[in-house]
Amino acid sequence: MQSVPLSAISAWLASDRPFAQGAALYAAVGPSDTYKRLFGLAATDYSRQVLERELRALVHDVPAQVAAVAPPPPPAPPVAVVPAAVSAPAPAGADSPLLVDVRQQLKAVRDERSHIHPQLTGKNVGTKARQAVALRIVELTDQEVALKAAEAHVLAHGRLPGPVATADVEDEGELRRRLLNLRSRRSRLRQRPERADDLATVKAEITLIESKLKSLKS
Repeated sequence: MQSVPLSAISAWLASDRPFAQGAALYAAVGPSDTYKRLFGLAATDYSRQVLERELRALVHDVPAQVAAVAPPPPPAPPVAVVPAAVSAPAPAGADSPLLVDVRQQLKAVRDERSHIHPQLTGKNVGTKARQAVALRIVELTDQEVALKAAEAHVLAHGRLPGPVATADVEDEGELRRRLLNLRSRRSRLRQRPERADDLATVKAEITLIESKLKSLKS
């Protein structure tokens, strides 16, 4: 079984769902050889529907299978994708709230992984449940890598990694580059009524950049 984090399947489901990419995801983690053969053929309306259904089932079922195999670990700070943040003027000290938060998340990831890892060789654990545990371990390992990189970045720069927020960008060239990209994205989102919230966010960002560009000219 290849290592494919559930986040990759979730991202596919949230996208335009290209068939070839979805078929590759299912080939890596899907349990049914019959469906793998089906998805290896040319795409049809039926196979597209089945592929989406089966990948949605994997995203839904794996966390439930992990919970059924092992009880949840002790309460710990929630693990989240490290967000972009505003630049800080100096490297963070050991008591920095940002550093403390990242290290708490890192500990939570490692604790959960240690808690469920013995289930891979546990007695009376079926193949499907074992695959669920393995997928979760892979996902936790990916999170650990990201959090360790964030920890190093905070120590070196005093902020979390990621692009500078638009509100803090003062370079006119960068603002215009972002504005061009956002206008293109706005055009695409206007064709997707189900993504009205994303469209509203993009419009607000465009308004902010246009306002900043006017202030730079004045």
